[in-house]
Amino acid sequence: MEERIQVDVSQYSFDEFISFLFARGVPGKTEEYDPWYFHVEVTFAPRRVCDYYLQLFRQPEFLLKRFSKDQIEEGFWVIQGPNLDCSVSRLIWNADVEFPVREECVRTMFDLYKRLFAVEHLDSSAQMWWDSICYDWHCGNRNRDRGGEDLEMQDVIFETLSRILSLGSEFCQRAALHGLGHLHHPETQELVDLYLKSHLSLSEESRAYALAAAKFEVL
Repeated sequence: MEERIQVDVSQYSFDEFISFLFARGVPGKTEEYDPWYFHVEVTFAPRRVCDYYLQLFRQPEFLLKRFSKDQIEEGFWVIQGPNLDCSVSRLIWNADVEFPVREECVRTMFDLYKRLFAVEHLDSSAQMWWDSICYDWHCGNRNRDRGGEDLEMQDVIFETLSRILSLGSEFCQRAALHGLGHLHHPETQELVDLYLKSHLSLSEESRAYALAAAKFEVL
């Protein structure tokens, strides 16, 4: 087993943290790829990192000038996934950060979609973003009936996905439907019905995907 690398980002500035996530070499399609973040253990300050995500999500456009599309794609896979302790999918459950701050972190993901993903259609990270964040409800690790943050965070995510679904970008709408299909929120069917009624020109394939999301049957 490859030895894990210890990295302390607890005193990183915002720019240093962004470089840590995005300033990476990306191998060619024919090269065997062993993601760097599979082998890193991070020491970090949870509230500071959460503030950095808030800043990034609210104004992400600078990434397009600073990094290649492949680097941005890779960076958002790092941010959303479970491998780094400071990933956003872990941080939104970190009790060392007050719930209202973690809630705001989720809500600013709307800005991320509106300001970046609607403009630059990444290969897969934007579409799978909500898979990483919502799948705990799909597989039963989290359950609304337990109350507490299982319920509260589910509502916050649902409200955020509802806003993303209202964007004019079909790319973003598809990502939101993917998340809704895993979140298992009780108001999903009603939301999807309204979406279909207001988007009569959808292709049959897109319409079928929305109906699958309403039944929690997306992959």
